[in-house]
Amino acid sequence: MRQRAVKSDIDNSHAAPERSMSSSARRVLKKVDVYPKMHHEFKVQTEFGATVSIIAGLVMMVLFLSEVKAYLSLNTHEHMVVDSSLGDKLQVNLDVSFLAINCRDAHINAMDVAGELQVHMHHTVVSTRLDARGQAIGRPITMDTTHMEEDVKTDVPEDYCGSCYTATHPSGKTCCNTCEEVKEAFISSGHSLEEADAKEQCVREIVEVEKLAQDGEGCRITGKMFVNRVAGNFHVALGRTFHRHGKMVHQFRPGQEYMYNSSHIVHSLSFGEPMPGITGPLDGLKKIAVEFGGAFQYHIKIVPTIFSDVNENAIHSYQFAVTQQSNYLNPYHQMTSLPGTFFVFDFSPFMVKVENKRMPFTHFLTKICAIVGGVISIAGFVDSFMYNSLHVRRRTTTGGGVSKFG
Repeated sequence: MRQRAVKSDIDNSHAAPERSMSSSARRVLKKVDVYPKMHHEFKVQTEFGATVSIIAGLVMMVLFLSEVKAYLSLNTHEHMVVDSSLGDKLQVNLDVSFLAINCRDAHINAMDVAGELQVHMHHTVVSTRLDARGQAIGRPITMDTTHMEEDVKTDVPEDYCGSCYTATHPSGKTCCNTCEEVKEAFISSGHSLEEADAKEQCVREIVEVEKLAQDGEGCRITGKMFVNRVAGNFHVALGRTFHRHGKMVHQFRPGQEYMYNSSHIVHSLSFGEPMPGITGPLDGLKKIAVEFGGAFQYHIKIVPTIFSDVNENAIHSYQFAVTQQSNYLNPYHQMTSLPGTFFVFDFSPFMVKVENKRMPFTHFLTKICAIVGGVISIAGFVDSFMYNSLHVRRRTTTGGGVSKFG
């Protein structure tokens, strides 16, 4: 029993210093508290403080909702870099109505500074006849002639030898079996291409839309084509077009320029993969020639563009800016430029990157904390300033006595 009592005294003697050390540590820890508490009995609540609290709550709610809206919306960032991409071909998407040029004469031609010439670009292009009011006549018809050669061969005997008529083919051949060979012979001999259109070979090969086309109609050309990624132009202009010594030649009879009406509507024009929801600067443009023999030129500066969504999926497309110019016959009824509609394009050496990003959640959380802390601090400062000012003024009016707030 004695041993147990001694042991208890020893334990108590050790516990006392431990409790003393624990209470001392707690006192030191309390001194670190930067948020001192006031006893409930010493707190004073005022009507002005309540008003400040309500206003602060409303301000925090408005700012919170604005930050939520910003967090849920996408932020678009654009920056420019040097275009180092390489590409052989540029896709041109067009939908243009020529109000006074029938589908027999509305042919798209293209040329570029690299020397490539493309005459009668019919691939992946459809034509629709238009009446005098611009309404469609019949169905859209493709102008593609890639399979025409096989179809024509079935219409003539195997030993067929077409006439070159009064012309001589530049290669010296005596048989002109296709419309192209007839035209080559006529060009070499200086004959008109319109005469070649009436020959048997060309009549046989003419596409359906050209057979149906009538004078006084218009033509709507829709589709896409591919050109080199260098400066150049594509156009629909007066005359029949052909190659000669590496150059593009438009042949027409004298006087036709006085009757050529190049009025048109650009329904849409874009480059590269079409971007949904984006309207081009020429979309919906309507140009009516005030005189015959007019030439409309659109000078286009193409800017390669990469669009990136929030998932970093990139779409390569193109934006462009355009300036317009129109010319008519001079006072002496002489041409200053070939009548027609020309789209002259060039490329910018820079690329624009458009990125759609959403605010990170950590940024959103940081802003919310800043709003709550900032509004509470300012509201507390305003309330404290007004309360102390009023307290001092009341003490002054009572002659230094104790005010009702004291």
